[in-house]
Amino acid sequence: MALFIVITLIAVGILVATTLTVGFEGALPFFAFLVILLPGESRISFGDLFVVTSTRVIIATMVVLFFALGNQHPKSDRNNRLPLKYLLILYVVWRFVSTLNSVVFMTSLRVVLDNTLEFYLLYYILARSISNVKTIHKILAASIAALVVCCAFGAVERFTHWRVADLFPVVLHRLEAGEGGRLGPGDRLRSTFPHPILYANALALGIPWVLYFLSLAKTAAQKICLWGALIMMTWNIYKTGSRGPWLALAMSLVVLFFFLQGSIRKYLLVIAFLTVATLIVRPGVLETLTTTYHATRDPDSLRGTSYQYRYELMHAGVRAISHNVGRALWGFGPESFYHLGLEAEVALTGKTEELESCDSAWVEVMIEAGYVGLFLVAALLMGAALLSWKGFKTVPPPANSLCLVFMVSIGAYAFMMLSVEDFGWGQQTFMLWMILAMSVVYPRLASSGASLGKRSFQALPEFEGNSLRRPSDRPNRALAGARHFERG
Repeated sequence: MALFIVITLIAVGILVATTLTVGFEGALPFFAFLVILLPGESRISFGDLFVVTSTRVIIATMVVLFFALGNQHPKSDRNNRLPLKYLLILYVVWRFVSTLNSVVFMTSLRVVLDNTLEFYLLYYILARSISNVKTIHKILAASIAALVVCCAFGAVERFTHWRVADLFPVVLHRLEAGEGGRLGPGDRLRSTFPHPILYANALALGIPWVLYFLSLAKTAAQKICLWGALIMMTWNIYKTGSRGPWLALAMSLVVLFFFLQGSIRKYLLVIAFLTVATLIVRPGVLETLTTTYHATRDPDSLRGTSYQYRYELMHAGVRAISHNVGRALWGFGPESFYHLGLEAEVALTGKTEELESCDSAWVEVMIEAGYVGLFLVAALLMGAALLSWKGFKTVPPPANSLCLVFMVSIGAYAFMMLSVEDFGWGQQTFMLWMILAMSVVYPRLASSGASLGKRSFQALPEFEGNSLRRPSDRPNRALAGARHFERG
């Protein structure tokens, strides 16, 4: 408890001081750093009633600061349409409808209230507070910094078998239901995250951000730091042993290679060369990847059983909600999966056994919120991805490259939801909602010269090939892009 109090007081104190010094928007990067870095084990539990974590106290602090000091933009800016607003409201309302019909009403109500205050309100605050591109860059940079610190903890974990979470009381997270508690020494890295797969999810999102900043780097020192971060994050994601995030990262990099020009493509070629060189110099890495692939396709292996489990889970979920029209519409209620006792035939044993974990966020949403909830989640993610794609096509290059980075981040997260229960808890979920908020406001800011933050935006350099230019060097093109974006 003492460590929780110390961490929370220090974090809140710095947040308040930063807000009072540089304004609410200036404090957002440090806020992003904290919610990604801090472990869920930093908490105080009040029995089954509720749990207070350092992250929740920090979010509550930011909410108070936002309504007290943050919403200080001119009225014209506050009245800007909030993208995806109605979809998000509809989804929140539907979650409450599902809760009213939940088989575990109080559990569902607590989860819905937690998610609304933590994630949906976070989206609203960021989307309303970010007024210039510079803030988005700072939030991304702070997120990368948090992941680098996590990678340092991951290295310590790998070589000493000690984790930051060992400083706190043991917390049995939902993905560990069948693992007997904490993962022991020598197992996959998870740093400050609840599970290795969730840690890998975060790294799969962060690595493309590092590449984006590499394309903007102006000095040798910046490039060295970013390459160091890239190497650390790549090593850590490999050591998580998580197949879904590996594939999601690979697909993200392929999309960036084919759609972006200039230095990012050059850096991707360098990464491809280094990857091939590593596989040749370290044949054990290639052997590990090959063994993992064959084990995944072998239904008699543990990895093959884990892969097959996703299909068994999906079939069991469809059967469960198909017996009743109401359940098909609104499901069994948020956080109800672990109370349903769903069963399926396990491929490895051939026996019908209870499904102990929900290893797919999409299946979890379907079971707990019905097909309507599933559709609304898909529409939210797809809507944000389409807005980013639209921005990529309309925002003048090279500023449009960040739109594509946001789009691949959203797509990667949607893909990773197929293989892990990662929607609605964990640090990587905060990253998702920050991405959604930044992705829907960035195209407008980039096209219009950052709206109320023109001075900050014009201080940012733009890159075209190897030349450095500022937005003022080509005002006509930027204005044309802004007008086209507004018409679109």
